[in-house]
Amino acid sequence: MRVSCIAFTERGYALAERTARALSDYAQTGEDDPGWDVSVSRGFGEGKADLRAWTALAWEASDALLFVGAAGIAVRAIAPHVASKANDPAVVAIDEAGRFAVPLLSGHLGGANELAQTVARAAGAIPVITTATDVRGVWAVDTWARRAGLAVSNPEAIKRVSARLLSGGRVALYSDMPISGQPPEGVDIASDRARADIVVSPFAGANAGASVRAAETTGEVVPAGETGKPAGGRAPAAAACLRQAPAPEPLRLVVPCIVAGIGCRRGACAEAIEKAFLLACGQVGISPSAVREAATIDVKAHEEGLLAFCCARNIPLATYSAEELSQVEGSVSPSDFVRATVGVDNVCERAALADGGKLIFPKLAHGGVTVAFSKVTIELSFKER
Repeated sequence: MRVSCIAFTERGYALAERTARALSDYAQTGEDDPGWDVSVSRGFGEGKADLRAWTALAWEASDALLFVGAAGIAVRAIAPHVASKANDPAVVAIDEAGRFAVPLLSGHLGGANELAQTVARAAGAIPVITTATDVRGVWAVDTWARRAGLAVSNPEAIKRVSARLLSGGRVALYSDMPISGQPPEGVDIASDRARADIVVSPFAGANAGASVRAAETTGEVVPAGETGKPAGGRAPAAAACLRQAPAPEPLRLVVPCIVAGIGCRRGACAEAIEKAFLLACGQVGISPSAVREAATIDVKAHEEGLLAFCCARNIPLATYSAEELSQVEGSVSPSDFVRATVGVDNVCERAALADGGKLIFPKLAHGGVTVAFSKVTIELSFKER
């Protein structure tokens, strides 16, 4: 976690440095998140950072902001930047005496509650947690999603789920992936996606991915051009007259379980790759945030357009040699032209399969780019870390 910290007094700065060292020690000993990267700035004295500029930069570059000083300073500094609970970084304030650590923003999705608890442990402070699910001991679906690495498609639905659990009600959860451990109090595992309050899936929309799931039971592959939506038809006139209120949208948690195999001609631009990628996502009904990595042949490892696409999508690029791809098992669409060009009969499908996944969408060609998708199994867990 990248944490940008600013202090406004000498005493606060000393506390900030001690806290940063403690977090680094936690990482080295394996006690806590091994990814701590903490920078400390001065908001006072000679050479002090301009608070407005510091906040703007930290907001874009960091996972969390830690203010050592009055909570009001932090609130005023971040106010112009607050936009969405799905994207805002965690914000925590701790007083210069190190007595109280208070999460101010993104307590669950951004991890501010956990950061406040970790900072409090490092500084010898008391974490002041105010979110209802935490103080009531109720399962927080957004905290679980963050820990599991799931993206939230519609964060506005979190409130509805939490409100029902807080009122003593129950919610139904459907998952395309196996989940180990005992479900939390108030959570029932659903077998019917259409009746679930929470849907954990790489597929977007109520019926997206239906054809993929059906094909998986028969061992078939969804043909390119299949949208994943059931065949349409005009509703009976009587049904059209029934003006029932639509059921609320379930909370959609996206599993990053898709590998995108990509082939492209030399010099293909990022825009062309993005267009083909989104077209493929739309046809199979995959949420773009479900893609965990892109994969291709090693001769494309330095293609600027492909690298720019991966950078913009914040996904890694895996590359394989022609020999490695030729040994990948599975049914692919061979091409003599591709074999003559790069030494293997297919790039996108073989690259998608190289990590051991199952091909769920075969080659789609568009604008000099080919895309195929495979799905790997990720086991989720209800168990606390």
